[in-house]
Amino acid sequence: MWFDVNEIVPGKSFEIKGISYIGKPKSNTAMFLTKKAEYLIGSLAEVDDCLVFIEATIDIPYDLAGRHAFKKSYRPQLEYAKFASLFAAERLKEEQEIPVYLTSQGYYCSSDAVIGENAYIEPGCYIGPDVAVGKNAYIMAGTVIRHATIGDDFISNEYAIIGANGFTMAEDENGSKYRIPTLGRVVIGNYVEVGAHDNISCGSGGDTVIDDFVKLDALVHLGHDVHLHKNVEIAAGGIIGGFDELGENSYVGINAVLRNRIKIGNNSIVGMGATVTKSVEDNVVVAGNPASFLRKAVEK
Repeated sequence: MWFDVNEIVPGKSFEIKGISYIGKPKSNTAMFLTKKAEYLIGSLAEVDDCLVFIEATIDIPYDLAGRHAFKKSYRPQLEYAKFASLFAAERLKEEQEIPVYLTSQGYYCSSDAVIGENAYIEPGCYIGPDVAVGKNAYIMAGTVIRHATIGDDFISNEYAIIGANGFTMAEDENGSKYRIPTLGRVVIGNYVEVGAHDNISCGSGGDTVIDDFVKLDALVHLGHDVHLHKNVEIAAGGIIGGFDELGENSYVGINAVLRNRIKIGNNSIVGMGATVTKSVEDNVVVAGNPASFLRKAVEK
């Protein structure tokens, strides 16, 4: 699907072919930018021909104004949601045309899914559209996977959801809520384990990324566009907000909660039950509500 941007921003003439995230934009895609994330506007210098639904109070740099189409609005998220819904409807239509079959092993699989050598999938699973699973995977009963690329030696425990809709909303002038479509994917590396009843959201416009050797305990929630770097470990009940980034070898304790749009540094530890409201530096331990510095961590 493509869209002529001239229909929204007269005088501009290029095609919009998809959706992306303002922090990691792609050329010829649409996105939104609110005042609280204004600092991300500089990322548009690396791409061309984007449609940006932008909050009316943000000043647009001259050099970017010539490269992109900006639609100013006091409700850019709502305007973007309406536009993105066109792509969401097209994707859903395409998915409905892809046959799904019941395998002899007792799980349902989309006909476009790619399953690697020696993968074992238990009965009661659903492998949906736009999915590739690497070799030696062990996917236990009840797992649901959509819009994901998964590496080798993957383990999914019972009833994990990989590729769920993100929880991102827009409001109209009356305060009524509208869902912003989730159009990204999940990208998982090698030797990753996902716990029972985990929920991993797709990226909203970009991807949710889980690097090699990440281990998730049961009942973990990952919001949209999260990035877990190599060897991250999250204990049972951990809640990771959208756009969060967890550095290599970081650890999140039982029932800890991380606010959206924060970063946990390399080798850092979030204590059990902590509520983290701001970014954490490398090699430290934080704990409490709100979480605060406890001590230096032992570097790995």
